[in-house]
Amino acid sequence: MCPPRPRLVPVVLALLAVAGCAGGSEETTEIGVDAYNLVIAEFLPPPAGDDEDPPVVFIARLGEEPFELDVQVSMIEAVDETHDLRFVDTVAAAIDDEGAAPRDDGLLLGVGTVAATEPHLVRVEIFTGTDAPTAQLLTLGRQADRWWIEMREPVEPEVLIGDE
Repeated sequence: MCPPRPRLVPVVLALLAVAGCAGGSEETTEIGVDAYNLVIAEFLPPPAGDDEDPPVVFIARLGEEPFELDVQVSMIEAVDETHDLRFVDTVAAAIDDEGAAPRDDGLLLGVGTVAATEPHLVRVEIFTGTDAPTAQLLTLGRQADRWWIEMREPVEPEVLIGDE
């Protein structure tokens, strides 16, 4: 029978603490409205002419809670001179009939959540009603408070699939 080794317990606990810290070393980033403004701006239609109404763009979250009200206001303010941004809680709120074009000749963007850890991925689904919905997986880069799109990858739509 071996005598107890009291010095071994602190060593094991120290190793477990180091291992736990190493596993959680991914840097998390608070995702602000600037990242979402960048994503939405990437898919906005061209602005209307001087005597025309601005293009309508419906924004729906993909399988998520709606954007918070202050985030919605900031996103609207970022494009209010060129686009009519409208947030909807459901896809049905933007479309009269399933498979039909979005209301008011609009564009429907389904926007996922920007991942808080690298790689900062976000899924966007696009539906105009003239073609089948499309989707892209964006990889965002960030340095300080500046965001940019590093990569775009076409993917299959999962939410805005319409009639098939």
